[in-house]
Amino acid sequence: MSAEPFEVGFDEGVVDDLRERLGGVRWPTLAGEAGWDYGADVGYLRELCAHWAGAYDFGRVERALGAFHNQRWDGIHFIGEGAGDGLPVLLIHGWPGAVIEFLEAIPRLAAAGHELVVPSLPGYGFADAPDPPLSATGIARRLLELMQALGHDRYAVQGGDWGSLIAARMAFEEPEHVAAVHVNSVGVLPIPGNLEQPPMSEAELEYANAGRRWRNREGYHLFVQGGAPDALAVGLADSPAGLAAWLVDKYRRWSDCDGDVERRFSKDQLCDFLTLYWATGTIGSSMRLYAAEARDRWRLGPDDRIGVPAAGADYPAEIVRPPREWAERIFPDLRRWTEMPRGGHFAAFEEPELFADDLLEFLSDID
Repeated sequence: MSAEPFEVGFDEGVVDDLRERLGGVRWPTLAGEAGWDYGADVGYLRELCAHWAGAYDFGRVERALGAFHNQRWDGIHFIGEGAGDGLPVLLIHGWPGAVIEFLEAIPRLAAAGHELVVPSLPGYGFADAPDPPLSATGIARRLLELMQALGHDRYAVQGGDWGSLIAARMAFEEPEHVAAVHVNSVGVLPIPGNLEQPPMSEAELEYANAGRRWRNREGYHLFVQGGAPDALAVGLADSPAGLAAWLVDKYRRWSDCDGDVERRFSKDQLCDFLTLYWATGTIGSSMRLYAAEARDRWRLGPDDRIGVPAAGADYPAEIVRPPREWAERIFPDLRRWTEMPRGGHFAAFEEPELFADDLLEFLSDID
């Protein structure tokens, strides 16, 4: 099976229906002005939804993606760009992300002589939803198949959020094909299989405690999406305002915006992400990845390591930030560890130049 060209587009009826729904939102009645303290600033969301229904140009996403070479292979949508002597690079997004996170970084990477493959994860965007849903391991195997089908025998993989876990799994399964791994969400990776040799450092102990605190206080999406994603999906697939409330909360809390989401995402950019999830109807299938992973979680054994050359980028507003020595327990050949001056969880979107330059510096050291 070969990849075929794919034209990105939204049905006009979907847009008309979306505008109608946004015009009839039943907003909750809440006492006081709590802002974002309880998960969503309803006043801000009213402004954003009014913009989405009115001033927002629904052709933005179509034009942005249409400027690249979109293809599909066996139900997987991907952007394929660039050519040259450099190592091919697979870029993998996470949740609630999409291929549009990489659109500014792709030209910079391609100009350096790298061929880029940028897939929508199965069940996201313009990719088919798998049945049953796939865990990170299942998706890693699908992407290994995709790269093989495209004729790439040796390549690098970069990922953030779920993309970090998937990239690491690809390297763990087929190190003969994955020549290097670059991740910007080390905290998403499996817990190292051996935490005793050497004993955990103070920085590692603090990281472990910080991770537990975050999961208990702010990681509520992990529990609901890992346990009952379909129950949540019904509301989010029916209400664009509900979808906005659930996703914008994450774009705000996980980015380097200091509490003001529009320091990183303009209203138009927020609506780009929301439109992609809404128009493709993939919010439910995207969340099922959490449930699949909860049922088939990848755990490293005591002797398991990922031996390919690796790099980690540590952004100051990342959700949780492991120290370098934690990453070295997973990647014994950790060749690069960059403490970034700014940026958060959506690294390629927030800081495309920093992101691309760090990746290129790492790749320049790979034979």
